[in-house]
Amino acid sequence: REQLQHSGEEVDEQALVIQSVRETVVPKLVAADMRLLMRLLDDVFPGATGSGPSNEALRAAVLAECAARRLEPGAEWVEKVVQLHQIQALHHGLMLVGAAGSGKTAAWRVLLAALERVEGVEGVSYVIDPKAVSKDELYGTLDATTREWRDGLFTHLLRKIVDSVRGESAKRHWIVFDGDVDPEWVENLNSVLDDNRLLTLPNGERLGLPPNVRIMFEVDTLKYATPATVSRCGMVWFGADTVTFEMAGQHYLKTLQAEPLQGEIDGVPGGPAQTDDDPVMRVQMLAARVFAPHLAGGGLVERALVHAEGLEHIMDFTHARALSTLFALLSKAVLDVVEYDAQHSDFPLDAEASSVFLGRRLLLATVWAFAGDGGRVARQEVSDYVCGATTEELPAGMADESITDYDVGLRGGAVAWEAWADKVPTLEVETHHVTDSSLVVPTTDTLRHESVLAALLAAHRPLLLCGPPGSGKTMTLLAALRRLPDLDVAALNFSSATTPEL
Repeated sequence: REQLQHSGEEVDEQALVIQSVRETVVPKLVAADMRLLMRLLDDVFPGATGSGPSNEALRAAVLAECAARRLEPGAEWVEKVVQLHQIQALHHGLMLVGAAGSGKTAAWRVLLAALERVEGVEGVSYVIDPKAVSKDELYGTLDATTREWRDGLFTHLLRKIVDSVRGESAKRHWIVFDGDVDPEWVENLNSVLDDNRLLTLPNGERLGLPPNVRIMFEVDTLKYATPATVSRCGMVWFGADTVTFEMAGQHYLKTLQAEPLQGEIDGVPGGPAQTDDDPVMRVQMLAARVFAPHLAGGGLVERALVHAEGLEHIMDFTHARALSTLFALLSKAVLDVVEYDAQHSDFPLDAEASSVFLGRRLLLATVWAFAGDGGRVARQEVSDYVCGATTEELPAGMADESITDYDVGLRGGAVAWEAWADKVPTLEVETHHVTDSSLVVPTTDTLRHESVLAALLAAHRPLLLCGPPGSGKTMTLLAALRRLPDLDVAALNFSSATTPEL
């Protein structure tokens, strides 16, 4: 209201109330409750409008930053970014609540860069995983004997900003806690989050939170948080549909067309590609054109994703995890074409053969990404669905087999389906090696599992192997690791008693 009065504009109190409700309450509501709120506002304030500031400059900066980061800015996600801006202007403590992959991290990063574009103030972010460090490492410790105080991560950051030795006071600082809001560690921040903005240390020292600092919490649930913490923070809710399938697919395609993939490629010199004439980028541009129809909204991949969601999985099925696996497997297929061309520079694959190879590998990647965490029945169902929906040529005589029983081979420039059963080598084991625990007898399952693991490892993706004892998890993983060049393996056994200090 004060801002409107200073600007000389006439103040409509009803519109001001509606605008206040929309800026403070709407960001924390799920879609169903938002419709109820709008209906209530219409009943209480009939005919009144509270559109609020348009934020056109900020929205333009957000779109420009999304273009620079090759993100696909959906309308709902952009609205969440604007809501985050409004909330951070009202609160110095904020909570971004939503499932993994709902766009929380991208939202605050894009907003921080967009504000720098609009206001010219440099933005600096610090990300801390509170579950990866102890409480003492986070806040600091006081030596009981010497009474000497040693700062923790958070106190060190706060002290550095307060001291402003390098001009920190002229910058915008966002400290992000990426992890569960657990009372065990977060209650020390309650005095910082309220109006006092003071952090009291065990040695009696008090550190004030400067006005250019915001404390953010990225969480997927608030079931561990206490009302004392939640009531002190502004909140923005990110629904599961904030980031759509099409947004994720377009981001991958844009990145594929603009940045050279990073991976282990034999015969290809290192260093980023500079032009579209680069052989690596030519293959990636072709791959983007091949993948685009399938990654479009309502395409084969999205329909298979929806179908797989209703099947049984070993752990909670999330779109973000499934798509991350899919994109890693697709990237490995692209790298395979690049590697083949580098090793056969005299007779590289032509565009047609490359398109066929990539199209078939897309089918395999879809099944493994969406049903790799399911049993044989789930894989068979996804395989049948994908095979029934595609126009690609399928393996001859596949009958009731799953498409995962086959691989796509490149021999002499020709693309062909190859049964994994035909690729199992004959192994002759000498008598004195029978009891060797490191001996791996290759089977169809070990070969195809090693292939999938090698693809994910080449893309530098973390892995989680699930299965009962004796099912071959360690054996398969070590066999896949041995296939990768320039790699040393250091095995560490974890348990429930393992701490981050290890």
